[in-house]
Amino acid sequence: MTGPLPQRLRLGPVELDRYLAGQLQGLAYMRRLRAIEDEEVRNLREPEEAWRTLADDVVDEAAFAVAWREVTAGWSFTRINDLIAKHNAYYGIEARVPMSPRTGGYSTSWQREPYDERWVLARFPPSLRRARERREES
Repeated sequence: MTGPLPQRLRLGPVELDRYLAGQLQGLAYMRRLRAIEDEEVRNLREPEEAWRTLADDVVDEAAFAVAWREVTAGWSFTRINDLIAKHNAYYGIEARVPMSPRTGGYSTSWQREPYDERWVLARFPPSLRRARERREES
């Protein structure tokens, strides 16, 4: 066989990336973003269950607020924060984010903030009334 390969057998850089992504269930940054999303769902579901359970067990608004803050202070975000740290460190390189020639930095920001107690309290406030209202909605 002489001459160039048929078009269907040639793989350029873009096609090779797509091929590998399909074979490997996505490239490293894609798998990591999926893992972050899965962890975020878990980190929403578990506190919500605890929030509602605490609302059933406590009758006083002030006692609920104190107890809920204690629960959220002890919540562990180690798994998702480890994934976010890797994401922040490697995403720009792995996803080939363009750099600005003027500044030498990346043209867009993809940095994610680590999760902590404030993240839970923003979604599930230390309010007995709100916890009971949410229970009635579902």
